Amino acid sequence: MGTRNPPLIPYTKGNLKKVIKLIEKNLSQDLLPKKYHDRNRKNWAFGHCHNASGCLYKIFGSENLHMYRALDDEGIWHWWVMDKNENIIDPTATQYKATQVKKLYKQGTKASLLGFDYKKRVGILLKRVTKDLKINE
Repeated sequence: MGTRNPPLIPYTKGNLKKVIKLIEKNLSQDLLPKKYHDRNRKNWAFGHCHNASGCLYKIFGSENLHMYRALDDEGIWHWWVMDKNENIIDPTATQYKATQVKKLYKQGTKASLLGFDYKKRVGILLKRVTKDLKINE
């Protein structure tokens, strides 16, 4: 039985660190809905959680990571990934105070990548990051 989303590179601490840095480097406002632009100017991570988590999921595959989400106090979904050892990996956690994000993790449920424009934005970020990783060249 094949994996639906095979890893592009091995899931290691070193690779995870490298990919998160590249994700942060490649996040930009063109990857956000316009309604998030103003808040993102004040907080670089705001609005990018689905993009960043989706990119991690695509790179390290469904055998290593699962997507999770929870609604914050403003009714906005926050996304992160969890590995098979239940380690939370959240490259955009800094958009919340520590107490807020911990509450979200407790409420979180497993989820799938969103479709349509969300999927396109994850794809654009994935292309940028894999280019920087020199994958598929």
